[in-house]
Amino acid sequence: MSGETIRAEAICLAIRPWSQTSHIVSWLTRAGRVSTAVKGAVRPKSAFLGQYDVNYTCEILYYARARGDMHALRECSPIVRRDRLRDDYRALAIADYFRNTVGKLAPTGPEASEWMDVLGCALSTLEARQDSSASDSIRRMLDFEMRVLELSGLSPDISDDADDKAFQLRGERRIPVTKEIINCIQNPLREKNPKILLDAARVIGVFYAFHLDCASDVRRTVMRMICNNN
Repeated sequence: MSGETIRAEAICLAIRPWSQTSHIVSWLTRAGRVSTAVKGAVRPKSAFLGQYDVNYTCEILYYARARGDMHALRECSPIVRRDRLRDDYRALAIADYFRNTVGKLAPTGPEASEWMDVLGCALSTLEARQDSSASDSIRRMLDFEMRVLELSGLSPDISDDADDKAFQLRGERRIPVTKEIINCIQNPLREKNPKILLDAARVIGVFYAFHLDCASDVRRTVMRMICNNN
């Protein structure tokens, strides 16, 4: 791979400044995460103007440097722009959480392809939704989170005793849950009860904190934005 020019489909995860006129762009490709330097990205006559942004799926051509993990972007053209996400503040916050989570957890190698499919589907579904309520936002988050847990091999193990049900955590710790919460987690997009949705989101938040190395502070911020602005 090093020293080669590579063409790939990629989702734009993050953009940060690099000098006054250039960017560093992080991508998720079907081979894993890739960082590219985009020289002159914000110059008035740059060929890259309008060709990429966070949440875009693009076709990129980059030169994989033999040393280091910062490669040089040669070409970029958008495939799916998802412009409607900009019109929904909840959707933008959730999309940021989706990208942050996948960017931290997606592996390098062929397995990354499944992660890219999950992220792309989650972003497109979020853009296409007709309901922008807090309840629907939680439904989208839960659906995405359960798919991430499945990809990570960490789908909750539900103990089923005579008197109660619980998620088993590492060691002996358990999270008591009701049948309604279990049904919600198994089919979050069908749940209509706001209280059950919120309770399920809290349960999954605890499960994530125990089992996944991802930004729980980002998740808490997104949940506050969703729940405090109706």
